[in-house]
This record gives sequence, structure tokens and C-alpha cells, in this order.
Amino acid sequence: MADSLMDIIQTAKYLKMNKMTIYKLAREGKIPAFKVASEWRFKKELIDSWLMNQLKGKPGLEGLDIKEEKPGLKTVLVVDDEKFIQDYFERALPEFRVVKAGGGEEALALAKNDRPDVILLDLRMPGIDGLETLRRIKEYDQSIPVIMLSAFTDFQTSLEAAKLGALTSVTKPFDLTEIKNLLAEAGKSK
Repeated sequence: MADSLMDIIQTAKYLKMNKMTIYKLAREGKIPAFKVASEWRFKKELIDSWLMNQLKGKPGLEGLDIKEEKPGLKTVLVVDDEKFIQDYFERALPEFRVVKAGGGEEALALAKNDRPDVILLDLRMPGIDGLETLRRIKEYDQSIPVIMLSAFTDFQTSLEAAKLGALTSVTKPFDLTEIKNLLAEAGKSK
């Protein structure tokens, strides 16, 4: 599977469930999913994590090695259409649990399901851009700190992001120490 993304049929086969059950779970927000156009998509890693959480505490599964990835760590949602940026943050921030999204729609689904402690959000992405993603995130949860990232930040865009509730805007290439300081500050404000 390319980049571990699955559609409803693949997810139904993977979980050995009916595709209408998967559709209903996705529509009701009971399984980690996001929409691309009008189609539901699923990330295999998130489905695996969801499945393990469903199995916790079930009788007869005591020997199953179910462990939470990086328990107790704060979660950072990295939203960038460039996979190498997502992977960079995953490697550079071992003190955080890093969840990755390649676009705005996926980020919105992950933000609702995973409730990250802070979001690093790229400004320019295909589909819905960073400002629209920020606006939608803040509509349902004002408390999640969002740090905007962009190679093309101008004063007007930074001002608009601030009005929408972004903590700050950082221009690429960024200094990792600055990002870590901002993440520490964002963690205190939540």
C-alpha cells in the first residue's frame, strides 16, 4: 500500500469487517478516517493503533502485547504536504509523540480524533490551505495551539493567521531550537 493509505474496501478487508460498517464508523467519527474529496481514507498505522485500543482489557487477550506508542508524551500533529518535513519532525522531536498529516482534510480528522497538544501547520498545501485548516480547527477547539510554517510568509498572511488564532508563524528554513522553544511555550499555554 503506497504510503499506508487505504480506502474503505481495503480497510474492510484488512479489519475483516463489512465495508458498510467501516463507512458508518468513519461517518460517526468512531474510527480514524479523513475525506479526500468525497471518499473516506484511512492510515494503516492509525487503524492499527485504533484496533489495539479496542482490544485493551478484553478477556482472553492478556498475553497480547498491546502497548501505547510513547505513552505520556505530548502529541504534536505535523501537517505538511512534503513527506520529508513530516519525517524530519518525527526524527527531530523524540520528546514528543509525532502524528503526521499530508494535507488539511487529513489534519482536521486527526485533530478531532487524536486531540494533539500542539499543531505545526504548513501554510501552502494542495486542497484546503493552512489558513482554512487553521480556521476549521479553531471552530471546534480554540485550545489547541497552532504554529504556522511556511517558506512564503508575508506580513498580511501572518496577520491573518494570528487573527484566526495561530500562536505564531515561522518561516522555513526554520531553526530546530526555535521550534522546540515554541513547542515548550505552546505546551504551557494549553
